[in-house]
Amino acid sequence: MNDSMRFIKTMTFEPPDRIPLWECAFWNETLIRWADEGMPQDLAEDASCEKRFCEHFGYDRSFGIHFRNTVRINIGMSPGFDHKVLSDEDGVVTELGRDGVISKWSRNGNHTRQFIEFPVKTRKDLENLKKQFDPDDKARYKNGWLEKAEGLKSQGAPVCINAGGYYGFARELMGLENLSYALYDDIGLIEAIFEMRTEYMSVILEKVLKEIKPDFAEFWEDMAYKTGPLISPVLYRKLALSHYKKITSILRKYGVEVILLDSDGNVDDLIPVWLDGGINCIWPFEQAAGMDIIKVRKKYGKSLGLIGGIDKRALSKNKEAIYDEVMSKVPYMIESGGYIPTCDHAVPPDVSYENYMYYLELIKQIAGI
Repeated sequence: MNDSMRFIKTMTFEPPDRIPLWECAFWNETLIRWADEGMPQDLAEDASCEKRFCEHFGYDRSFGIHFRNTVRINIGMSPGFDHKVLSDEDGVVTELGRDGVISKWSRNGNHTRQFIEFPVKTRKDLENLKKQFDPDDKARYKNGWLEKAEGLKSQGAPVCINAGGYYGFARELMGLENLSYALYDDIGLIEAIFEMRTEYMSVILEKVLKEIKPDFAEFWEDMAYKTGPLISPVLYRKLALSHYKKITSILRKYGVEVILLDSDGNVDDLIPVWLDGGINCIWPFEQAAGMDIIKVRKKYGKSLGLIGGIDKRALSKNKEAIYDEVMSKVPYMIESGGYIPTCDHAVPPDVSYENYMYYLELIKQIAGI
């Protein structure tokens, strides 16, 4: 059984020969630390070298850590804005990014990026951007994208198609604060953004799916914080449900049955919206936000595949804490099916190489790898 078959059987609750071995991601600082603790230096310098990285950790090629096996189609702005450095004073850089966002950041790395201005504030701004979301723009379909995707499939590796997203897309165009105000002050603008997204994503997906059948699709939203969603689930259902249904119906028309959604935070109240929209797999189930994968599994059963849910904070403690975290979840979840264990987000640099390898060996033992 190759990695593609193993992934599809797992996420559709059929028995695989074994579960896939995946990981979410690693911070770059984590890999640098691990190079000082025994991991080969070249892997820390170039974690994108999929073959060597997977061989070192014993990972399948089914998930890419930093290197997702995704069809390389540009679903963002095409063309993007021209990058410009607007100022560079006292180590603080203010720049216009290719996404149209003006932000500033510090060269000393002690401050997070601060967002100053976003490209969409009014409906006129959105109209002016529409030409940059032309689904027929040939630049979206880079030379060799189909051959690369077919190459991955020929190796037996699962291939993903990016299905877009709605709240996440609006937030990228407007920023969190502006989006939050617009949901009250100008709901029509949000509806227009969602409609534009569906219109051009429908064309892109039809074009790509006529050429190749991916193993799964993924939406990206990131629309929740520690205690709940950043938008009323009732309002979001009204705004987004019909759009999800249209996109997931296109995916299923071409045989893509596993449809994944990625959102951090506590998404408990959003799961029914996503399920009704045709999404049948969610990750990464952030533990700091109170997401409980066992509770979710018991509530939704085989209607929802799950990936993640291993508290990365436990990995920074000791082996006893790691053992307790893994054993309290993974055996039950694997037995119930439709589950792939990973950390609940990128592995941070407070996790030692020794601790991570201990964690990984536990997963392998439970999974019979």
